[in-house]
Amino acid sequence: MRLLKHTEDFKKYESESVVTIGVFDGVHRGHQAIINECVKAAARKKVPAVALTFERNPRELVCGESPCVITAPGRKLEILEYLGIDYTVTVRFTKKFAALEPGEFCRDLLAGHLGVRRVCVGENFHFGAGGRGDVDFLRSEGRKLGFAVSIIPMVTIDDLGQVSSTLIRGLICEGRAYDVMKGLGRPYTVTGRVVAGHSRGKRLGFPTANLALERDFCVPPDGVYAGKASFGDQKYSCAINIGSNPTFGDERTALEVFLIDFDGDIYGESLEIEFHHRLRDERAFASEGELVRQMKKDVARARGLL
Repeated sequence: MRLLKHTEDFKKYESESVVTIGVFDGVHRGHQAIINECVKAAARKKVPAVALTFERNPRELVCGESPCVITAPGRKLEILEYLGIDYTVTVRFTKKFAALEPGEFCRDLLAGHLGVRRVCVGENFHFGAGGRGDVDFLRSEGRKLGFAVSIIPMVTIDDLGQVSSTLIRGLICEGRAYDVMKGLGRPYTVTGRVVAGHSRGKRLGFPTANLALERDFCVPPDGVYAGKASFGDQKYSCAINIGSNPTFGDERTALEVFLIDFDGDIYGESLEIEFHHRLRDERAFASEGELVRQMKKDVARARGLL
Protein backbone atom coordinates (compact mmCIF):
# COMPACT_ATOMS: atom_id res chain seq x y z
CA MET A 1 0.00 0.00 0.00
CA ARG A 2 1.30 3.45 -0.92
CA LEU A 3 0.88 6.33 1.54
CA LEU A 4 0.19 9.88 0.32
CA LYS A 5 -0.08 13.17 2.22
CA HIS A 6 -1.98 15.15 -0.42
CA THR A 7 -4.82 14.16 -2.75
CA GLU A 8 -3.12 15.92 -5.66
CA ASP A 9 -0.16 13.51 -5.35
CA PHE A 10 -2.33 10.63 -6.52
CA LYS A 11 -2.12 11.67 -10.19
CA LYS A 12 1.64 11.09 -10.08
CA TYR A 13 0.88 7.36 -9.96
CA GLU A 14 -2.66 6.69 -11.24
CA SER A 15 -5.43 8.39 -13.19
CA GLU A 16 -8.63 6.84 -11.77
CA SER A 17 -9.79 5.28 -8.52
CA VAL A 18 -12.58 3.99 -6.32
CA VAL A 19 -12.55 5.92 -3.04
CA THR A 20 -13.83 5.51 0.49
CA ILE A 21 -13.70 8.39 2.97
CA GLY A 22 -13.62 8.50 6.76
CA VAL A 23 -11.66 8.86 9.97
CA PHE A 24 -11.78 5.07 10.35
CA ASP A 25 -10.81 5.23 14.02
CA GLY A 26 -11.18 1.64 15.12
CA VAL A 27 -11.63 0.30 11.59
CA HIS A 28 -14.57 -1.53 13.17
CA ARG A 29 -16.92 -3.94 11.43
CA GLY A 30 -19.02 -1.08 10.03
CA HIS A 31 -15.91 0.50 8.51
CA GLN A 32 -14.82 -2.90 7.21
CA ALA A 33 -18.10 -3.33 5.32
CA ILE A 34 -17.52 0.00 3.55
CA ILE A 35 -13.86 -0.73 2.82
CA ASN A 36 -14.67 -4.21 1.50
CA GLU A 37 -17.19 -2.71 -0.94
CA CYS A 38 -14.58 -0.16 -2.06
CA VAL A 39 -12.00 -2.87 -2.68
CA LYS A 40 -14.48 -5.07 -4.60
CA ALA A 41 -15.68 -2.14 -6.74
CA ALA A 42 -12.07 -1.18 -7.52
CA ALA A 43 -11.30 -4.73 -8.60
CA ARG A 44 -14.32 -4.76 -10.92
CA LYS A 45 -13.24 -1.49 -12.53
CA LYS A 46 -9.54 -2.48 -12.54
CA VAL A 47 -8.51 0.71 -10.73
CA PRO A 48 -6.86 1.26 -7.32
CA ALA A 49 -8.86 1.28 -4.08
CA VAL A 50 -8.17 4.51 -2.18
CA ALA A 51 -8.89 5.38 1.46
CA LEU A 52 -9.11 9.12 2.12
CA THR A 53 -8.61 9.62 5.85
CA PHE A 54 -7.34 12.25 8.30
CA GLU A 55 -4.36 12.83 10.59
CA ARG A 56 -6.62 14.24 13.30
CA ASN A 57 -10.21 13.50 14.12
CA PRO A 58 -12.17 16.39 12.50
CA ARG A 59 -14.18 16.73 15.73
CA GLU A 60 -11.07 18.18 17.39
CA LEU A 61 -11.15 21.20 15.12
CA VAL A 62 -14.86 21.48 14.37
CA CYS A 63 -16.32 20.73 17.81
CA GLY A 64 -13.36 21.32 20.11
CA GLU A 65 -13.60 17.69 21.24
CA SER A 66 -10.72 15.22 21.52
CA PRO A 67 -12.22 11.74 21.41
CA CYS A 68 -9.99 9.08 22.90
CA VAL A 69 -8.12 7.02 20.31
CA ILE A 70 -9.36 3.52 19.45
CA THR A 71 -6.65 2.58 16.95
CA ALA A 72 -3.12 3.96 16.70
CA PRO A 73 -2.38 5.51 13.27
CA GLY A 74 0.22 2.88 12.39
CA ARG A 75 -2.12 0.03 13.28
CA LYS A 76 -4.94 1.66 11.28
CA LEU A 77 -2.73 1.73 8.20
CA GLU A 78 -1.81 -1.93 8.69
CA ILE A 79 -5.49 -2.89 8.84
CA LEU A 80 -6.35 -0.82 5.75
CA GLU A 81 -3.58 -2.56 3.83
CA TYR A 82 -4.73 -5.98 5.09
CA LEU A 83 -8.26 -5.21 3.87
CA GLY A 84 -6.94 -4.54 0.35
CA ILE A 85 -6.59 -0.74 0.12
CA ASP A 86 -3.97 0.23 -2.49
CA TYR A 87 -3.48 3.91 -1.58
CA THR A 88 -4.17 5.73 1.68
CA VAL A 89 -4.26 9.53 1.55
CA THR A 90 -3.87 10.95 5.06
CA VAL A 91 -5.01 14.57 4.92
CA ARG A 92 -4.23 17.24 7.52
CA PHE A 93 -7.62 18.41 8.72
CA THR A 94 -6.97 22.16 8.90
CA LYS A 95 -9.33 25.14 9.08
CA LYS A 96 -8.81 25.60 5.35
CA PHE A 97 -9.76 22.00 4.64
CA ALA A 98 -12.75 22.21 6.99
CA ALA A 99 -14.01 25.27 5.07
CA LEU A 100 -14.22 23.40 1.73
CA GLU A 101 -17.77 23.54 0.42
CA PRO A 102 -19.26 20.12 -0.40
CA GLY A 103 -19.30 20.99 -4.11
CA GLU A 104 -15.60 21.94 -4.05
CA PHE A 105 -14.78 18.71 -2.24
CA CYS A 106 -16.51 16.65 -4.95
CA ARG A 107 -15.19 18.65 -7.90
CA ASP A 108 -11.60 19.35 -6.84
CA LEU A 109 -10.61 16.45 -4.61
CA LEU A 110 -12.73 13.53 -5.76
CA ALA A 111 -13.23 14.12 -9.48
CA GLY A 112 -10.14 16.29 -9.97
CA HIS A 113 -7.28 14.97 -7.84
CA LEU A 114 -8.41 11.35 -7.41
CA GLY A 115 -10.17 10.73 -10.75
CA VAL A 116 -12.86 8.93 -8.82
CA ARG A 117 -15.17 6.53 -10.66
CA ARG A 118 -17.09 5.39 -7.58
CA VAL A 119 -17.31 6.57 -3.96
CA CYS A 120 -18.19 4.10 -1.18
CA VAL A 121 -19.46 5.61 2.08
CA GLY A 122 -21.74 4.79 4.99
CA GLU A 123 -25.37 5.88 5.11
CA ASN A 124 -24.64 8.53 7.76
CA PHE A 125 -21.73 10.11 5.85
CA HIS A 126 -21.42 13.92 5.98
CA PHE A 127 -18.69 16.10 4.52
CA GLY A 128 -17.71 19.64 3.56
CA ALA A 129 -18.04 22.90 5.49
CA GLY A 130 -20.38 22.49 8.43
CA GLY A 131 -21.04 18.89 7.41
CA ARG A 132 -23.56 20.20 4.90
CA GLY A 133 -22.79 17.51 2.34
CA ASP A 134 -24.66 14.22 2.76
CA VAL A 135 -25.18 11.08 0.70
CA ASP A 136 -27.97 12.66 -1.35
CA PHE A 137 -25.75 15.63 -2.24
CA LEU A 138 -22.89 13.23 -3.06
CA ARG A 139 -25.11 11.27 -5.45
CA SER A 140 -26.30 14.48 -7.10
CA GLU A 141 -22.73 15.73 -7.61
CA GLY A 142 -21.68 12.31 -8.84
CA ARG A 143 -24.24 12.47 -11.63
CA LYS A 144 -22.83 15.85 -12.71
CA LEU A 145 -19.18 14.89 -12.42
CA GLY A 146 -19.35 11.34 -13.76
CA PHE A 147 -18.87 9.13 -10.72
CA ALA A 148 -21.19 6.60 -9.04
CA VAL A 149 -21.92 6.35 -5.32
CA SER A 150 -22.38 3.23 -3.18
CA ILE A 151 -24.14 3.77 0.15
CA ILE A 152 -23.40 0.97 2.61
CA PRO A 153 -25.92 0.41 5.44
CA MET A 154 -24.69 0.48 9.01
CA VAL A 155 -23.73 -2.90 10.42
CA THR A 156 -25.90 -4.17 13.27
CA ILE A 157 -24.75 -6.80 15.77
CA ASP A 158 -27.14 -8.68 18.03
CA ASP A 159 -27.08 -7.37 21.63
CA LEU A 160 -24.96 -4.37 20.58
CA GLY A 161 -26.98 -2.52 17.94
CA GLN A 162 -25.53 -0.41 15.14
CA VAL A 163 -21.74 -0.44 15.15
CA SER A 164 -20.05 2.97 15.30
CA SER A 165 -16.88 4.45 16.77
CA THR A 166 -19.04 6.07 19.45
CA LEU A 167 -20.46 2.66 20.39
CA ILE A 168 -16.98 1.11 20.51
CA ARG A 169 -15.67 3.92 22.76
CA GLY A 170 -18.62 3.42 25.08
CA LEU A 171 -18.06 -0.34 25.29
CA ILE A 172 -14.35 0.19 26.05
CA CYS A 173 -15.15 2.71 28.77
CA GLU A 174 -17.63 0.22 30.29
CA GLY A 175 -14.99 -2.51 30.36
CA ARG A 176 -16.96 -4.79 28.01
CA ALA A 177 -13.85 -6.27 26.42
CA TYR A 178 -15.59 -9.23 24.76
CA ASP A 179 -18.30 -7.02 23.23
CA VAL A 180 -15.58 -4.67 21.95
CA MET A 181 -14.03 -7.66 20.17
CA LYS A 182 -17.38 -8.40 18.53
CA GLY A 183 -17.69 -4.79 17.33
CA LEU A 184 -14.12 -4.50 16.07
CA GLY A 185 -13.83 -8.02 14.70
CA ARG A 186 -10.59 -8.34 16.70
CA PRO A 187 -9.36 -7.58 20.24
CA TYR A 188 -8.99 -3.97 21.37
CA THR A 189 -5.32 -3.01 21.64
CA VAL A 190 -3.22 -0.28 23.21
CA THR A 191 0.51 0.30 22.87
CA GLY A 192 3.00 1.71 25.32
CA ARG A 193 6.50 1.52 26.68
CA VAL A 194 7.52 -0.42 29.78
CA VAL A 195 8.69 1.99 32.51
CA ALA A 196 9.81 1.59 36.11
CA GLY A 197 7.07 1.02 38.66
CA HIS A 198 7.04 0.21 42.39
CA SER A 199 8.57 -3.28 41.82
CA ARG A 200 6.03 -4.78 44.23
CA GLY A 201 4.95 -7.43 41.74
CA LYS A 202 8.38 -9.03 41.65
CA ARG A 203 8.45 -9.22 45.45
CA LEU A 204 5.01 -10.84 45.45
CA GLY A 205 6.00 -13.39 42.80
CA PHE A 206 4.17 -11.68 39.95
CA PRO A 207 6.60 -9.31 38.20
CA THR A 208 4.56 -6.87 36.15
CA ALA A 209 5.38 -4.50 33.30
CA ASN A 210 4.22 -0.96 34.08
CA LEU A 211 3.01 0.54 30.81
CA ALA A 212 3.16 4.22 29.79
CA LEU A 213 0.70 4.55 26.92
CA GLU A 214 2.01 6.09 23.72
CA ARG A 215 -1.24 7.87 22.79
CA ASP A 216 -4.48 9.12 24.31
CA PHE A 217 -6.08 5.70 23.98
CA CYS A 218 -9.52 4.85 25.29
CA VAL A 219 -8.69 3.11 28.58
CA PRO A 220 -11.00 0.48 30.07
CA PRO A 221 -12.19 1.13 33.63
CA ASP A 222 -10.24 -0.02 36.68
CA GLY A 223 -10.19 -3.77 37.01
CA VAL A 224 -8.41 -6.97 36.04
CA TYR A 225 -8.47 -8.27 32.45
CA ALA A 226 -7.23 -11.28 30.49
CA GLY A 227 -5.43 -10.56 27.24
CA LYS A 228 -2.35 -10.93 25.10
CA ALA A 229 0.92 -8.98 25.17
CA SER A 230 3.19 -8.67 22.14
CA PHE A 231 6.71 -7.31 21.76
CA GLY A 232 8.95 -7.97 18.81
CA ASP A 233 7.71 -11.21 17.27
CA GLN A 234 6.71 -12.72 20.63
CA LYS A 235 3.16 -12.95 22.03
CA TYR A 236 2.18 -14.06 25.53
CA SER A 237 -1.07 -14.55 27.40
CA CYS A 238 -1.29 -12.02 30.20
CA ALA A 239 -3.26 -10.67 33.14
CA ILE A 240 -3.75 -6.90 33.06
CA ASN A 241 -4.48 -4.69 36.06
CA ILE A 242 -5.75 -1.13 35.65
CA GLY A 243 -6.11 0.96 38.78
CA SER A 244 -4.43 2.61 41.74
CA ASN A 245 -3.55 -0.53 43.73
CA PRO A 246 -5.87 0.27 46.68
CA THR A 247 -4.25 -2.47 48.81
CA PHE A 248 -1.14 -0.27 48.94
CA GLY A 249 -2.90 3.11 48.95
CA ASP A 250 -1.44 4.40 45.67
CA GLU A 251 -2.99 7.53 44.20
CA ARG A 252 -1.92 7.31 40.55
CA THR A 253 -3.73 4.98 38.15
CA ALA A 254 -1.39 2.49 36.50
CA LEU A 255 -1.68 -0.11 33.75
CA GLU A 256 0.33 -3.18 34.75
CA VAL A 257 0.76 -6.40 32.79
CA PHE A 258 1.83 -9.83 34.02
CA LEU A 259 3.12 -11.96 31.14
CA ILE A 260 2.25 -15.60 31.78
CA ASP A 261 5.13 -18.08 31.34
CA PHE A 262 7.62 -15.30 30.63
CA ASP A 263 10.91 -14.68 32.42
CA GLY A 264 13.04 -11.75 31.31
CA ASP A 265 13.74 -8.03 31.48
CA ILE A 266 11.56 -5.92 29.18
CA TYR A 267 12.16 -2.43 30.59
CA GLY A 268 12.13 0.06 27.73
CA GLU A 269 10.36 -2.35 25.37
CA SER A 270 7.29 -1.28 23.43
CA LEU A 271 4.34 -3.56 24.19
CA GLU A 272 1.04 -4.02 22.40
CA ILE A 273 -1.70 -5.18 24.76
CA GLU A 274 -4.90 -6.92 23.63
CA PHE A 275 -7.95 -6.92 25.91
CA HIS A 276 -9.97 -10.16 25.61
CA HIS A 277 -12.01 -10.56 28.82
CA ARG A 278 -12.77 -8.58 31.97
CA LEU A 279 -12.09 -10.78 35.01
CA ARG A 280 -13.16 -8.65 37.97
CA ASP A 281 -13.26 -5.20 39.56
CA GLU A 282 -10.21 -3.84 41.34
CA ARG A 283 -10.49 -3.94 45.13
CA ALA A 284 -8.44 -3.54 48.30
CA PHE A 285 -7.30 -6.69 50.12
CA ALA A 286 -6.78 -7.08 53.85
CA SER A 287 -3.24 -8.40 53.44
CA GLU A 288 -0.55 -9.11 50.87
CA GLY A 289 -1.18 -12.81 51.31
CA GLU A 290 -4.85 -12.40 50.37
CA LEU A 291 -3.83 -10.33 47.34
CA VAL A 292 -1.36 -13.00 46.19
CA ARG A 293 -4.01 -15.72 46.48
CA GLN A 294 -6.38 -13.66 44.33
CA MET A 295 -3.63 -12.95 41.80
CA LYS A 296 -3.02 -16.70 41.44
CA LYS A 297 -6.73 -17.17 40.75
CA ASP A 298 -6.69 -14.32 38.22
CA VAL A 299 -3.73 -15.78 36.34
CA ALA A 300 -5.24 -19.28 36.33
CA ARG A 301 -8.52 -17.93 34.99
CA ALA A 302 -6.74 -15.83 32.34
CA ARG A 303 -4.72 -18.85 31.26
CA GLY A 304 -7.91 -20.91 30.92
CA LEU A 305 -9.82 -18.25 28.97
CA LEU A 306 -6.97 -17.58 26.56
